[in-house]
Amino acid sequence: MARQRLILILAFILTAAIAPASAFAHGEAGDEPFLKDLTTAFYDVKITPNVIQVGEPVTITGTVRVLDTWPYTLDPPETAYITPVVPGPVFLLKDRIVNGQAAPGSFFVQRGGVYQFKMVIVGREPGRWHVHPGIAVQGTGTLLGPGEWVDVRPSAANFTFPVTLLSGTTINLEDYEGSFAWWWSFVGFLIGVGWMLYWTLSKRTVTNLAVTTQIGINEDAPDIGLITPRDQMWMNVFAGVTIVLLIAGWFYVAGRYPVRLPQQTDWFAPRPLVADEKLAEVEPMGASWNDGTDTLIMKVRAKNIGNAPITLKEFIMAMTTFVNGNAEAQAGAGPRDYVGRLEVEPNVAIAPGETRELTLKITSPILSEERLIPTRDPQQFIAGLLRFQSAAGGEQFAVARVNVVPTQFKAQYIPGL
Repeated sequence: MARQRLILILAFILTAAIAPASAFAHGEAGDEPFLKDLTTAFYDVKITPNVIQVGEPVTITGTVRVLDTWPYTLDPPETAYITPVVPGPVFLLKDRIVNGQAAPGSFFVQRGGVYQFKMVIVGREPGRWHVHPGIAVQGTGTLLGPGEWVDVRPSAANFTFPVTLLSGTTINLEDYEGSFAWWWSFVGFLIGVGWMLYWTLSKRTVTNLAVTTQIGINEDAPDIGLITPRDQMWMNVFAGVTIVLLIAGWFYVAGRYPVRLPQQTDWFAPRPLVADEKLAEVEPMGASWNDGTDTLIMKVRAKNIGNAPITLKEFIMAMTTFVNGNAEAQAGAGPRDYVGRLEVEPNVAIAPGETRELTLKITSPILSEERLIPTRDPQQFIAGLLRFQSAAGGEQFAVARVNVVPTQFKAQYIPGL
């Protein structure tokens, strides 16, 4: 037995000593493909600069569109908020604007809604952090946009966050009343620990679970020493101390802060942006996916309903953007880890009134890495935005939803086979 314990202890120490590899992102690859493909599309995302010192700002800009293909298996999108997604409190959110309006909290959204955002975050902890924009939709969760690595370097001065109160007093929100909050929480922690130790160290409630589970919820069973009148007395003491602390805290706050305001909420419907021009009518014709080569081929029929020639420039799906253009055009489309090349055949302008069948080809490992293709789902659909631009300077984002037929799978290990 002693030898087994020693082996377990050594194994635990070895496991703790081995430094884990840095996580690349925030788990968006673990989400089901439909949750990313059919819900939102992020584009024109920029996160700058990517090297700062503690206390300096990073600006996140871009646009997110809530797609008309939002799955009916999810709660309808009604309330959401734009948020920076970072690994813990390593940044501080200083400012957030949606469609030109200040957005301190949630706002109303809808299918087909387009929301331009700007967030300013401030480096708080030194390190190399992966930063995403995200939209948190009530009932669904947070849907992530493309991310960028940001290096936050140490600064000679300590991080501060000065805030001027309505009374005119300026405080440092970083450590304001920090010692009081710590000690107050610690006192509550001690009460909880005392309660836990009382019932786990000397009582049969936990050590004799076989007996405990056979006794009714409202039965004390003092005859077998399970819950005795003395236990009832000590529990009343714990409850009494807790109530006294709460009353004392209420009097303390009322005396020290006689002027208080309730927490404020400001839900609003963002001003709609200028609608896209009507340049094209798009009819998806199907898609295929080669898992072995990470290649997606999609066919669409596009009709130019405008007065000038149009060209398909991008295909945007979830947090990725695939560009029909050179390396310079790809570099400006978003964080590079989420941008790829789009091949269009035939790659020529569509004349006014002309209908043309286009073949879109994307070969990129990000499709597999981010699990964007639902090859093993009951419904193998993807959706995204086709970004058309006209020779006259107009632009349209056409939503395309298409069924994907897999043509080849990578070899996978299946337990039991």
